[in-house]
Amino acid sequence: MTTSASIGDLSRSAQLRQSSSFLKSRLDVLSSEAASGLKSDVAAALDGQMDRIAHVQARLTALAAFQQNAASAAVELSSMQDAMAAMQAIAQDSGPALLAAAGQGSPTDMDVRAAQAAGDLRSAVRLLNVEVGGRFLMAGAAIQTRPVADADRIMSDVRVAVAGLSTTADIVAAVDGWFDTAPGGGGFADIHYQGTVAGRGSVPVAPGTLLATGRTALDPAFGGLLKGLVLAALAADPPAGGGAADKAQLLTAAGQRIAAAGDRLISAQAEVGRTQEAAEKASVRNAAEITTLSLARSDMLAADPYETATALTQTEASLQTLYALTARLSRLTLTDYLR
Repeated sequence: MTTSASIGDLSRSAQLRQSSSFLKSRLDVLSSEAASGLKSDVAAALDGQMDRIAHVQARLTALAAFQQNAASAAVELSSMQDAMAAMQAIAQDSGPALLAAAGQGSPTDMDVRAAQAAGDLRSAVRLLNVEVGGRFLMAGAAIQTRPVADADRIMSDVRVAVAGLSTTADIVAAVDGWFDTAPGGGGFADIHYQGTVAGRGSVPVAPGTLLATGRTALDPAFGGLLKGLVLAALAADPPAGGGAADKAQLLTAAGQRIAAAGDRLISAQAEVGRTQEAAEKASVRNAAEITTLSLARSDMLAADPYETATALTQTEASLQTLYALTARLSRLTLTDYLR
């Protein structure tokens, strides 16, 4: 004998499922309101007047984007500052040491300084390729491109540029010209710099505040350091094949250019420091406004904690009662029903 469910049974089952779903949904809403302290139904909390909350929310979204830009700028500026500080340390150590070695005229001393300059050139190139989060900071707008490829290739191409020159003065002038030639002239900027001539432009870090965070490896301060280190490295094996006097002249020219580059690097560090300060101030202003607007939003959407707790307790009790009723009805027999 088969059994069948009556229409009443099906209706009761559907009603129980509907009530259970409603109470669970209500419980989730009240739990969220209790945890956040904010009403879930924004329209009801504001009596349908959504313009104010829309303005506040839009402003908070914009400020969050500004704050993200400010944080990214701060990281990039800090990394750039560290790279320039390391380059300035190279200049501070190498410049006076090269001038001193040239003044003393000791061949051994000069060879040691020339060899050290070759190592310093590699370090300077590595610092020019400073990278943060996959972005090269000194490549201009070409942030995915390593700005300066290889120190050994620089030295190789410089030797080609000065090949056949007979005097130290001519060699120094050729190296100066090779580094100082503007883009399009066939010098360092065309052969070894792989970024863009123009920088990346400005980044909005706060309402009405734009910051320029990028410098390129073509900055004269960097070029002066590279130029001096290349001249010093050439002294290890002078192209003109001269003796100690020619090495001394090369090291003197190198030391002078590195010392000048050190002064320019200090100025560049100061500029980046001012930009860092501006980014920090923008971040503080953003944070203050975000706090103010968040409090205003909370005031508009605040859920009364007592009412929410009371409703939550009542809903939990109703849900427990429904579970108990469902369990009782599921165990109901014909005999129980007829009593």
